[in-house]
Amino acid sequence: MPIGFERKVFAMKCLFLSLVAALGAVVLADSSSVSRVNGSIEIEAGRVAGDVSTVNGSIHIGANAKVGAVRSVNGGLHLGDGAGAASLSTVNGGIELGQMAQVAADVHSVNGALQLHHGVELLGTLANVNGAITIDGAHVVGRVRTINGGMNIINGARLDGGILVEKPNGSWNFTKPTPPRIVIGAGVVVSGTLKFEREVKLYVNDQVKQIGSIDGATPIKFSGNTPPQ
Repeated sequence: MPIGFERKVFAMKCLFLSLVAALGAVVLADSSSVSRVNGSIEIEAGRVAGDVSTVNGSIHIGANAKVGAVRSVNGGLHLGDGAGAASLSTVNGGIELGQMAQVAADVHSVNGALQLHHGVELLGTLANVNGAITIDGAHVVGRVRTINGGMNIINGARLDGGILVEKPNGSWNFTKPTPPRIVIGAGVVVSGTLKFEREVKLYVNDQVKQIGSIDGATPIKFSGNTPPQ
């Protein structure tokens, strides 16, 4: 049985499989919720809606729109500039949060890149199993977690809950042949612990404002905008 973050991933897969079984066509759970099978969903800019979910399709939330939980199976999620959501989760697909977007809980993907732009406020955790994680001037209150994904944390981003790179266990025992690359750029603040349960390449800019204790890796200092390849 998967443990830790993997247990949550397993539970999310079960939830989505239940969704697939339950939805045979377009379903409106109430007057504001939107669900669909085999199709993408777009919520117009400025609209207020409830939960949004789809199977085999992407979801785009327009600028300054406000929605509940956003979920997809086999599709990417995009939260527009200034938009707000309760949470975002997908099994296969990337997640992108536009400038000044806000998420009240977690942002999770199993297989997909995660990208947070300038001014994003994420109050929960940011997590995936596979896929690059980019935090560009955003604020993450919860922990940033991955198993096989690299991280690029830049432009004064703030991480209150630290970083965890987990060791693969059980169904996720397919470690990448090269260690994940973790980059902490200039002006970044990481308040929590940076814990690494597997080998990584950790690059820390010499202009980092604050960094927590490091467990499981030796930082490599660098100057300028990017570390050596």
